Amino acid sequence: MKTKKRFNLIPDYGDVNNPAFRAKYGYLEGKVSIIGNIVLFIMKLTLGLFINSIALIADSIHTLSDVGTSFIVIVSFNIAKKPSDTRHPFGYGRVEYIATIIIAVLLVITGIGFIQQSIERILNSVSITHQQYAVVIGGIIIISAVVKEWMARFSQALGKKIKSDILVADAWHHRSDALTNIGVGISIIGASFGFPFLDPTFGMIVSLVIVYVGISLGKTSSQFLIGKSPDADLVKSVEEIGQGIKEVKNIHDISVHDYGTRKIITLHAEVDTTVMLDEAHGIANTLEEKIMEKLHCSTIIHIEPTQFHRDTFFKKRLLQDLLEKQNSVISFHNIRIIRRLEKDDISMHLVVNKDMSIQNSHQLVHRIEELIQKKYGPCDVHIHLEPCQHSYCPICSAPCEKKKNE
Repeated sequence: MKTKKRFNLIPDYGDVNNPAFRAKYGYLEGKVSIIGNIVLFIMKLTLGLFINSIALIADSIHTLSDVGTSFIVIVSFNIAKKPSDTRHPFGYGRVEYIATIIIAVLLVITGIGFIQQSIERILNSVSITHQQYAVVIGGIIIISAVVKEWMARFSQALGKKIKSDILVADAWHHRSDALTNIGVGISIIGASFGFPFLDPTFGMIVSLVIVYVGISLGKTSSQFLIGKSPDADLVKSVEEIGQGIKEVKNIHDISVHDYGTRKIITLHAEVDTTVMLDEAHGIANTLEEKIMEKLHCSTIIHIEPTQFHRDTFFKKRLLQDLLEKQNSVISFHNIRIIRRLEKDDISMHLVVNKDMSIQNSHQLVHRIEELIQKKYGPCDVHIHLEPCQHSYCPICSAPCEKKKNE
């Protein structure tokens, strides 16, 4: 039995990671959105002026703003596909964010203007005109919400196909318009039944939505321009790729530099301390290739020995705690740990009483060496004793009368 082939409106242009093919999907979404929104804008504005509905006129402007957003989509994809050059080594992807901020500012200004008009109508109780057509017009506006929801789903499907945040964002823009359409339609019908306050009230709501969308768009774009923290899903994906390479023990300090269509990831990868330089270079290359293959991001990788920084910190803290418990040690400084393959080299300077005998100082050094090797593990310990004298006061942490007089 043959299965019925499902009709799919989304064409297959080719590799979605290729900027040229990605641009085709962006153009398609932009064209569909522009045509649909222009038709809806003309219809809403005409009907809004006909019945003098502030809510419907405000909603028509909201729909027109969607046209501006769609133009941004087309322009951004057109610019983003341009190759990088000497003046713009990271490409032109961030032009999209700059243009979005401009649209966001215009949205906020427009929304505030309609809020003022809505407040005036609430105070002056201005009713809609041609109320005999209100039910029909309200029904048409509610039906138009179905068209906007279809546009939202179409944009979202394209956005998911090419993993484009701007297409998904445009989809939510369509959906917000669909929701406001329902509210505006209800307000027009309600106004015709003797509730004139519903029209300016919903006009206020739609205006607030316009301002909210403008602020949200501006905030999101600004974060990309300033440099926001990496997305949690992207960080998780990088970590999973690292886990797939057996030589990589851990990945941390992941940062993402977003340039629109191009992303650069910087990270620290930990490998075993026995790994040689040429092998570490090969591991870094493998990790770069896998990240590029799966996430399509360039990578800058810093290779470091497993647990190097954390081990050194905790082991130095262990030595400090041990020395602080030695009554014969006045103070200590210059603790150094040099990591070796078999055992570490530890060196330190200890300040002791200047009247301590050679025999006692020898016993002190021997006792501290044994304590360190017992607590620390296999290591070579080099201790330099310094007599407590006036010249050592600046580096001495012990309280004494001589130091207090300094």
